[in-house]
Amino acid sequence: MKRSITVLALCAVLLATAAPVFAASPENPQAMISVTGHAETTVTPDVAYMTAGIVTTGADVESARSENDRVMRRIIDALTAQGIEKKNIVTSQFSLQPIYRNEARDGGTGTITGYRLQNNVTVVIEDLSKIGTVVDATFQAGANQFQGLRFGLKDDSQLREELLRSAVQDGRRKAAVMADALGVSLKAPLSISEGGHYAPVQADSYRSLKAVAGGAPIEAGTLTIGIDVNMAFGI
Repeated sequence: MKRSITVLALCAVLLATAAPVFAASPENPQAMISVTGHAETTVTPDVAYMTAGIVTTGADVESARSENDRVMRRIIDALTAQGIEKKNIVTSQFSLQPIYRNEARDGGTGTITGYRLQNNVTVVIEDLSKIGTVVDATFQAGANQFQGLRFGLKDDSQLREELLRSAVQDGRRKAAVMADALGVSLKAPLSISEGGHYAPVQADSYRSLKAVAGGAPIEAGTLTIGIDVNMAFGI
């Protein structure tokens, strides 16, 4: 009987100790208000990025590579002649793929009849007034691939800091309005995290090789840059 009383007393102590842990478990979360703060602004881009290159084929790897190398050297020479520094010409894709004759049997892959080599470079164009001539020079040098033209900012660090501050203020303002509507007091933030940074690019339409090589007008326009912040406040 004495042992039973001792065991019951010990169980009571353990239950009393465990109560606060249960109160803070996921089944009993702290009351809070969750919001997303947002800030955005429109800016004029000061840099452009063009991705273009050359695709060659050959009966063997060497023939595909030698022709590709020859044209790519011409493209790079044409770019540097337009004032593009070599540090602003970066290989963004280099791939070699076999070409098969479609006669696969019994799950085979068929016979290799040649090779396809693709070599693209991404070019940083800092002088936006030269976009047209840079694009023209690239295709006149032999480029037959155009992956796109996009615009951006050389350095957006200060702008992002300003947007981040504004997004936090926007989130706090939203939380205060909600707390007031509920008739509760807003406490300190429980969590805060950057939800995302985006800068939509209006240049996706310039993905047509025919349009760009044909002298389509290219305007940088403006960019809308935004930041979201996820915030949770105790109430």
